[in-house]
Amino acid sequence: MGKRLERLEAKLQVWMERANRGNHLLGLSALLSFGGTISAAYPVTAVIVTAVMMAPRRWLALSTACSLGSALAGAIVVGVSHLLGYNEIHHLFPHLISPETWAEASRWIDDYGVWAIFGVGASPLPQMPLLIFFGIVDDRILEAFIALFAGKLLKYTLVAWVTQHFPEKLSFFKRINGKIHNNQNQ
Repeated sequence: MGKRLERLEAKLQVWMERANRGNHLLGLSALLSFGGTISAAYPVTAVIVTAVMMAPRRWLALSTACSLGSALAGAIVVGVSHLLGYNEIHHLFPHLISPETWAEASRWIDDYGVWAIFGVGASPLPQMPLLIFFGIVDDRILEAFIALFAGKLLKYTLVAWVTQHFPEKLSFFKRINGKIHNNQNQ
């Protein structure tokens, strides 16, 4: 798995560098955010940090694009969950819906409604279970999209701002930081 992840990271790096040269970084960042959210395969914050290090002056536009891509994917998860319903989701993912998990998610949704989605979107908590449960019990897909977009916008704007203003603090991205730090004038 380690080598596969390294190859994927290298491919994504090449794609993002190429997109940045061709002024397509916003679109690719939104697409990668969509993919990361819908698959839960990688954190979207890694996309934002990388993109902002490549184009630091576009940090606000990049955070907005990533928020839009991620919120759209979340809305699709809510919509598909609503269409499938409890029985089909329980059949497909029997370990996802334990009685304790169902009770906790139901309590959050009953107590906070779409505000729960906003809170999870703005926090580092995993959002997929809440989006699935919300989709099962509620059909307000547009409201879920807006709440998730607002939460993600808050979180990703903060991440992008920190990345743009303090790139040296993100030394764990040494390869990117070393290559991109010279392009800070873009």
